[in-house]
Amino acid sequence: MSNSIFNKYKLLVLISILLLLGFFTTSYFSYKIAVDLTKDELKYKSLPLSSNSIYSEIQRDLLKPNLISSLMAQDTFMINWILNGEKNVNEISSYLESIKNKYDTSSSFLVSNITNNYYYSKGILKKINQKEQRDKWFYRLKNITGIYESNIDIDLAYKDYMTIFTNYKVKDSNGNFIAAVGVGLQTSHISNLLKVYKKKYNHNIYLFSKEKKKLITSKDMNSFDEKNPKFITSIINNFNQNNKTTQEYVKDGKNYIMNIRFIEELDLYLCVEATEEQFTQEIENTFYLNILMFTIIIVIIMILIIYYINNNQNTLHKFASTDKLTSLNNRNNFDKAFKNIFDSSKEDLTLILFDIDNFKRINDEFGHLVGDKVLVRVSNLFKRTFREHDLIARWGGDEFIALLPKVNNISAYKLAERLRIKIKNDEILRELLKRPITISVGIITKSNEKDIEELFIKVDENLYKAKQDGRNKIVY
Repeated sequence: MSNSIFNKYKLLVLISILLLLGFFTTSYFSYKIAVDLTKDELKYKSLPLSSNSIYSEIQRDLLKPNLISSLMAQDTFMINWILNGEKNVNEISSYLESIKNKYDTSSSFLVSNITNNYYYSKGILKKINQKEQRDKWFYRLKNITGIYESNIDIDLAYKDYMTIFTNYKVKDSNGNFIAAVGVGLQTSHISNLLKVYKKKYNHNIYLFSKEKKKLITSKDMNSFDEKNPKFITSIINNFNQNNKTTQEYVKDGKNYIMNIRFIEELDLYLCVEATEEQFTQEIENTFYLNILMFTIIIVIIMILIIYYINNNQNTLHKFASTDKLTSLNNRNNFDKAFKNIFDSSKEDLTLILFDIDNFKRINDEFGHLVGDKVLVRVSNLFKRTFREHDLIARWGGDEFIALLPKVNNISAYKLAERLRIKIKNDEILRELLKRPITISVGIITKSNEKDIEELFIKVDENLYKAKQDGRNKIVY
C-alpha cells in the first residue's frame, strides 16, 4: 500500500525534497554569512565600543581614589601635623575618618616615615617594619621614581578584606619623603560595579593584575585560574607581545571573543568578554524557524496538491465510470464489474434489461429536453427500487440494465414488476407527458452460459419478446 502511494506521488515527493534541499542550502549559506558578519561586527565594532565605554566608567568610578589620595598628599594640614611631631593622634584619625566618610571609601590611612606609625580612622593601627611581609608595599612606594602606585592587598584595618589601594608619597617642602597616604576600595565593591557594567553592556568583565592573576570579575566566581592557570597568562602575553587587543578562544565548549586594554593608573588589565552564541543565537533561531516554516508550507502545499489530484482523479473516474445524464454506471464500467462477478459467481446471478416503450415518439413529440427528464426520472425510480449492492447502469439510449447477485429469476421478476408499476403510476412522469409511460423488461438467470456474451444475447432476446408481445411486459 505504502509503495503504491509513493509511486503515485513520486514526482510530487521528489519536487518537494528538491525544494526543501534548495531552500535549506540557500538558508544555510545566508545563515553562515549573517553569523560571520555578526562576529565581525562584535569583534571589530561592538565589543571595542563596549570596552571603551566600560573603561570610561571605570575611570569615573575607580580612579576617584587616585584623585582623593593625590589631594590628601598635598593637604597642608596633614603635612604640618607630621612635621610638628605627630602629637595629637585624634586629629589625624578624625581627618582620616572624614576622608573615608566624605568619599565613601572602605579605608583611609597615613603611614609616617618618621615614626613608622600606621594611622587609620580609629587611631594607630601598628608600627611598620621593613622585615614584615605585609609592610613591603610601603618601602616599595618609598623607593619608586613615581609619586604613587596602585596595588591590591589585604586591608589590615578592615578584617583583612581584599582591597585596591592607591598609595601616594607625601613630601616636605624640600622634596623629602615623609609619609605615605591613600584610600582603599574593597574588591567586593568593585566587583559589584563590574556587575552593574555587565548588566548594562551584556558582557563579562575581568580586572587582572600585572602578575596575570585574576582579581575581580563581574561573574559570580572566585578564580578563572582554578580551572586553567595558564589560560589567562597566554591571553595577556599575546596582548603584550603582539598588541592583539581582540582575541578569540574556546572555553567550556563555547566560542568567546575578548577585548583587552591596560589601565596604567590602576596597573590592571581590563578584559571585556562576550560569547559568540550570545549574539548569533537569534540568527540561529531564525534559521531553524525559517526551515520549520518552509517545511510546514511545503507539507501544506503537498496536502493541497494531493487533495486536488485525488479530487480531479475521483472526478475523472466518476466521468469515466458513470453516465453524465443519469449518474448511473455507464456501460464500460458495468462491463468491467460484470466480468469480475460472472467469473467468480457460483450462486444465482440474474441479469435484467429494460427499455422505455416508444421512447423515440417521446423525443419526437416533446423534444430531447423532455426526453432527458424522462430518462433521469426513470433512473431515479430504478435506483430506489433495487438494492444498493445491485449493479445497475444505463446501457445506452433508453435502455437500462441491472445485475443481481444471489437473486433467482423469480425474485428478479418481483423487483422488475415493482419497477414497472412504479414507472407506470409515477405522477411526475404523468404530468411531464400528460400520459403514463411503460417499460418492457427481459430477465435471464445464469445457468450453463459459458461467457457474458451468451448471457447478454439471452436477456436481449427476452426483452425483444416482451416488445413483440405488446410492450409493458416482463419476459423471463
